Amino acid sequence: MANLGISHTHVHQYGSVPAKKPVTTRHKIQTAVHATIFTAAFLFVVAMVCGVVG
Repeated sequence: MANLGISHTHVHQYGSVPAKKPVTTRHKIQTAVHATIFTAAFLFVVAMVCGVVG
């Protein structure tokens, strides 16, 4: 493989992992919206495969 100049040092050495932050209301709402959209898309695909839609 090509040498891209990326060292293999441990990830935590430079503090690249952020500290655990408290969950905000916006984060909860955003997670709920994403879960709803994902679930709706999954159910739509299942309906397409089963022949319910289309």
